[in-house]
Amino acid sequence: MSKYDYYNPNPYSVHQKIVHSIGKNKKVLDVGCSEGLLSKRIYQNNCTVVGIELDTEAALKAKSFCNEVIIGDVESVDLNLEYLNYFDVIVFADILEHLKDPLEVLKTFKNYLTDEGYIIISVPNIANWKIRLQLLFGNFEYSEYGILDNSHLRFFNEKSVRKLVNDAGFEISVFDLSVGDVNKFSKIFHSIGIIRPNLLAFQFLIIAKTRKKQEILL
Repeated sequence: MSKYDYYNPNPYSVHQKIVHSIGKNKKVLDVGCSEGLLSKRIYQNNCTVVGIELDTEAALKAKSFCNEVIIGDVESVDLNLEYLNYFDVIVFADILEHLKDPLEVLKTFKNYLTDEGYIIISVPNIANWKIRLQLLFGNFEYSEYGILDNSHLRFFNEKSVRKLVNDAGFEISVFDLSVGDVNKFSKIFHSIGIIRPNLLAFQFLIIAKTRKKQEILL
């Protein structure tokens, strides 16, 4: 089982927000789909789902929930010409932080969106209060999971992820967040997080269109 083979059912999790934001009957590209647990929920909403996954074993499992899974490195994979201007939604769920050059990836994949298409991005927040507290005591230790996942190559706070999206030629329509796995009083904690996103967010969630396609309705 992949360490990213996890779907969070909490209504205020980025997974649930992503599925809700996509809705039904869309053509969706799930970039870095792992074993397909997020793809599965999208597919169940009568969407056409194409996944991209580097790990062959995970990709084979994801084929159960996708119309097609392309096995390859997100940073170098070539999609078929038929996918140019094809997808209504491209999902980058917790993948950009693992890439050497996420800016170039966003610029490249922009070509696969329809004129009315949009991207959905989720990334962890390095400025979260727990990380700040660790730094205050002189600690910066990688772990197997979480914000300091040992496979993360890039780190983002609110300012830097906004800049990334803007530099890639997108206009942010929705900027949301998750405060982590809070099972009780999720709505209250989310409302507090919105007030101070850079301090309290565990993950940021962004929906954006290319700059010439600025309007989006959820």
